[in-house]
This record gives sequence, structure tokens and C-alpha cells, in this order.
Amino acid sequence: MTGIEDVIRSLLFRRPSEPPPAGSVERLADGTFHLDHHDPDHVYLLTVREVPRVPLPVEGPTEVGEFDGVRAHLVRVALANHVEVTLDAEPGPARETASRDFAIRYEEWGRRADGDPPPPWPAERFRRLVPGLSDDTGTAYRLASGQAGGTGTEWEVRWSFLPTPPPAARRLTLRFSPGGGEALTIDVPLPR
Repeated sequence: MTGIEDVIRSLLFRRPSEPPPAGSVERLADGTFHLDHHDPDHVYLLTVREVPRVPLPVEGPTEVGEFDGVRAHLVRVALANHVEVTLDAEPGPARETASRDFAIRYEEWGRRADGDPPPPWPAERFRRLVPGLSDDTGTAYRLASGQAGGTGTEWEVRWSFLPTPPPAARRLTLRFSPGGGEALTIDVPLPR
């Protein structure tokens, strides 16, 4: 691992049980920081930029799949330094039943001290619904990251795709293929 990769890992990806990185951080200007890490040959300048998250007009919510009777809806597409696609579960009896079952299993897990991992978030069942992305200029998008569930977002799945659409693109197309059946295609207009 190179020095800069070590710095990034220790700052952004350390586990809560790990101590903070050795060294010091000093704010130089708006969004720029001097970082003296445990590297005898280098110091680091870290620049943090604020990127607006721009929601795109999505009709809906639109159903894109169903697992265990719970319907997954596309609820948001946004642009930032990536393309963000968010699903959530449709409210209703199936969601409520599955949420109660999860809460019971999570509470039981919390009472045990056996080192087993917690039960999966309800949103984990929607991870198989990852869409394919394309646009009207032929851009090749790739899945960069994803997150399923969390406290307060137990049913939410969010994926990030790269790159952002080029300026000439006017339409983003999401293609969902739930269960290997016929694909569902959703066109989303892009800002000019």
C-alpha cells in the first residue's frame, strides 16, 4: 500500500475499534487541510470539495421488482460526482410483517454474545435488482458502490455508478431485469 492509500484508508475506512491515525491535521483554507501522517518522507494536502446532489425527475415511485411479497420501488435518481439510484420498499402489510420479523431477529441477536453477525437488513433482498445504466450518447456506466439497509433506512438500497453523464447526454436509461424476466426500462431526462 502506498503512503497516500494508507492515509486515505486510515482517515476514511478505519474500523470504529481502531485508534485515530497518528499525526496531526491542520486546516489551511476552506476545504484544504495539511495532514502530517506517520510518513517521514511526506506530508499530505487534502482537499475536500462540496458537490451538489441534483435529483432527476422520476415518475413514480415505480415498481421494479418484488421479493417475498414486498415490492421494490425506484424512488430517486440523482447526479453528483456519480449517478445515484435509490430503491425503497412499498409501504403495506408485506413490508410491515417483514419489518417486524427483522426487528425480532435483530433484538434476539443483540441479546446474544456469540459473535455471530447481525441478521441482514430487509433491503438486502433488493440487492439483486441492480440496474444497468446507459444514455443516449453510448456512455459505458459501471457500478462503483452500493449500500443496502441501515438504521432508519432498513429497506433502502442505494447504488452509485460512474462516470457522470457527459454534457451532450439528454436521457439516462435504467434497465431492471428482476428474476430474469422481461426487462423493465425507465428513461429519465437529464438536465441541460
